[in-house]
Amino acid sequence: MAMGDEDANAARLPAELDLATALRETNLRQARVVAGERSLGRPLRWVHMVDHPDIIAWVREGQLLLTTGYHWPDEPEAERALIEALVDKGLAGVALAVPRFLTAFPETSRRVAASLDFPLLEIPWDVPFSQITEEVHAWLIARQGQLIARAERIHRDLTRSALTARSLGDIATALSLLLERDVLFTGLDGEWLGGSAELETMRLPTPTMLTEAQFLAEATARSFGEEAGCRMLACPVRIREAPAATLWIDETASHVSELERRAAEQAALISALHLSHQRALQAQETRLGYAFVDSLLEGRFEATPAALERASLQGWEPHGAYHVCAILLNEPVPLTREGLLRRERWERRLGDRLEALGLPRLISVSLNQLLFLVRADISTEALWRELSDGEAALAISREARGAAAIARGAGDVARLLPSLKAGERRDFETLLFTRVLEGDSEARQLFLARISQALGEGARRHNAFETLSALAASGFQLAQTARALDIHISTLRYRIERLETALGMNLNDADIRLQLQVAMRLLNDDAD
Repeated sequence: MAMGDEDANAARLPAELDLATALRETNLRQARVVAGERSLGRPLRWVHMVDHPDIIAWVREGQLLLTTGYHWPDEPEAERALIEALVDKGLAGVALAVPRFLTAFPETSRRVAASLDFPLLEIPWDVPFSQITEEVHAWLIARQGQLIARAERIHRDLTRSALTARSLGDIATALSLLLERDVLFTGLDGEWLGGSAELETMRLPTPTMLTEAQFLAEATARSFGEEAGCRMLACPVRIREAPAATLWIDETASHVSELERRAAEQAALISALHLSHQRALQAQETRLGYAFVDSLLEGRFEATPAALERASLQGWEPHGAYHVCAILLNEPVPLTREGLLRRERWERRLGDRLEALGLPRLISVSLNQLLFLVRADISTEALWRELSDGEAALAISREARGAAAIARGAGDVARLLPSLKAGERRDFETLLFTRVLEGDSEARQLFLARISQALGEGARRHNAFETLSALAASGFQLAQTARALDIHISTLRYRIERLETALGMNLNDADIRLQLQVAMRLLNDDAD
């Protein structure tokens, strides 16, 4: 975006006129600095001439006082009191016309001003005060006009970005072009939300800056990192008084001006509007997603053509294998405002992680729980390592295929949730056999049904049941089992391969063998 001539001129001028600039750009260049050289960067807002004893009552902060010295005090204590009072007033400095009434500033005045780092200038008598005031005031007025023009352009372009931006990165780019500084956004956890350049090429806020920025209570910009060699301006982006993100402007090369600070605050407001709009759209999509997932979890899904089309749009495959998972947050019910915000962050993290794995956001939220579907080929253990904060817990159902099975999976996690501990991950399949041994009749029914269904129907079931019974009775001794079945051991190995495929179990695993021995004993007892 090309800058106009007025904007280019404004960009070349300092944000504020100070004594150092005035000494270069106006008739003050003929002045000699006799004290306070280190404070020439003080803002110069006006030039005022006073030549009567009551100086203090007539000056204001940021002014340069012009004086002939006619009423300058000649007592050391009075000189000290005057200089100290002018410093308290916030004056930019004092310029004395010499030599006429005074050949130079008195020694006491110079010494006190030097100790307070207060600028004192001596101007040749033949330089009229009117020329100085005219040039300085013309500079200030011209600069003010340029700043107004730039402010209007900033307002115009930022407002346009509010209508056209597709992301926070677009808003950051628009602001960066206006300020000629790097701009970026971070989320509540310090995550990257977009910037005016690629992440790898930008200076980023330090962890300390990110932590301190979280405590900005108002939508007012503040600078951080003065001592770290990296200074950045942070401006909170707030939606309904709640923090949503942070806008950062790199000011390492030079401090931002008041105009740039206001531009940052306006950009933060526009970003809040953008995020609010995005959240409204996402909330609508989320509500539709919740309703769909809830229909599966509650067993209300009907496989009509319209429902199947909606399922396809949501990313659910009716014949795919899934686990129903439930994250139990360590939050009291009903949720507090802070609890709702934490749940929202959890939902966002979960959705982002599922998307990173190439999975749809099949999520439903209720109270302090997040229920979601994940494909059976995805490691829930690895997923939980990425998500766990040590406080929330995860429950995982048995494998589920089809709408009816997903509803049963929801029942699985519902049974696990009451006994979950903070940070724990519990798998229904893993705990099912333990509950069988504890005498849980419901667990026994589920356990035996899983084994029985895997054995199939008709002749296939007969052969599988016979083979598994013989293996269990012999303690999985192959030679003894082959003799009991009166088959060749190679035929037995083939049957075992088919059993492992049907059961989804490794028959060489000692724990699996124990489960199958118990299962066959219970199935035979039921048959008797």
